[in-house]
Amino acid sequence: MNRIGKYVVLGLGALTLTACATTDNVDLYNKAKGTTPSGSEFNVGLFNGYIQLATEEQNPYGDYVIDPRDRDYYSQKAIDSAAGQTVLPTNVAGPLPPEGCGDDQESAPCTAVPDSRPIPGEAVAEATDGRARLMAAFDQGARDKAPAAAARAQTYFDCWLEQLEENYQPQDIARCRQGFLDALAEVEQALAPPPPPPAAAEEKPEPFLVFFDFDKSNITPESAQVIAQAASRAKQEGAVSIQVIGHADRSGPPAYNDRLSLRRANAVKAELEKQGISGSTITVEGRGESDPLVPTADGVREPQNRRVEGIWIFR
Repeated sequence: MNRIGKYVVLGLGALTLTACATTDNVDLYNKAKGTTPSGSEFNVGLFNGYIQLATEEQNPYGDYVIDPRDRDYYSQKAIDSAAGQTVLPTNVAGPLPPEGCGDDQESAPCTAVPDSRPIPGEAVAEATDGRARLMAAFDQGARDKAPAAAARAQTYFDCWLEQLEENYQPQDIARCRQGFLDALAEVEQALAPPPPPPAAAEEKPEPFLVFFDFDKSNITPESAQVIAQAASRAKQEGAVSIQVIGHADRSGPPAYNDRLSLRRANAVKAELEKQGISGSTITVEGRGESDPLVPTADGVREPQNRRVEGIWIFR
């Protein structure tokens, strides 16, 4: 649009300014406004966006001159969108010529119908990349997956190129550019694959426990059942090794309890081997009374401390 605003040249007669010379076909604009869109949500969004742009070029508030070329361009795109046709974003024609585009009736326009617009050289790369991203999003189904945002992205892109072609309203260039980038980001976010589900926390099985009578290291029938279940789990879940740690309570001398705890660990190892677990995958350790399950004073008999802990090591 050509925003002349309040700056009007007086005393030289009526002077009509347009973005680029073209036939003033206001009937096309009126036809577009009277059209009822149908079809996909994307096409309805395009229609509404292009009607808005055409209305801006028609200048209903009289604060700048009418731009019939772009009004008619957007009106036709609105009509085509309402009819369900495939309407594409404007192409980037390349850099503006050094003399710029004509903006009065005597000057030759850059393009009679701006399906491709020349824009300032410094903006060509960004605009070309932006259009390529938008077209790639369309190829990925953006018209169906994010129709409202995709329609906004296309109409803001066309607005951006128009303002770049005119190249004298920085605030409108910035407004249309930002509208395009915001809408395109929304489109690309909608097309992005969902993030992978968070990795399930690795379940660390509780150690299996085998308890012993006072001053004993023999395997009871109840303990044998616990060990058989442990061996079965090791086979089913692919344990690469089993760590077997023997303990004693604090009722005897520490050195004696060290030896007793190791005997208990070796007894559990032997029972695991009976259940088909290779002895080479079993490590044994005796910790005596140094690591009680239930803290007690020295000399106290505590059944929970007379134990062997078996820990599975998985892949």
